[in-house]
Amino acid sequence: MRRSALVLAVALIASATSPVAAAPAASIDLLKAFRVELPKIKRATRVPVLLPRSLLLAGSPAGRVYASGGVQRGGWVLTLAGAPGCASANACYLASFEARRGGGLPGRSNVRLANGVRGFYLPIGCGASCSPASLWFVHGGVLNSWQVKHPPRKARAALVRMANEAIRAGPR
Repeated sequence: MRRSALVLAVALIASATSPVAAAPAASIDLLKAFRVELPKIKRATRVPVLLPRSLLLAGSPAGRVYASGGVQRGGWVLTLAGAPGCASANACYLASFEARRGGGLPGRSNVRLANGVRGFYLPIGCGASCSPASLWFVHGGVLNSWQVKHPPRKARAALVRMANEAIRAGPR
């Protein structure tokens, strides 16, 4: 009797503390979210914007999603956050998409993408805090770097699927 109560208590604690695992997946329409930033980037740089149509997250963001972005030296950056003015702070950061002309993968290629493009995937890593799941790929001489804080289960497959969609769709 005592052992079954202990097992039940451990199971309840584990399920209560499991981050986002039980939350339903959310889909964010990236073209809609970045509708203000995309035309500005397109006017200001020749570095193509490769984005999938949508971003899947493991759980629904609490409240509204805030988009920001712009041109940076040699490329552009787009960021999604759960609060305005987040500036990539870990507590409100959701995802980012960056591209810059030149550069190479930060590690040995470990994923194959559409049209023979090779990429480097790095899963979520946790220590004192957690780093997002990341995917880098070079397409047309441009290094694309994507980070997603709460990717769906099978994050690698999800990011590869998103990259394949973006590559096939071409610049936005």
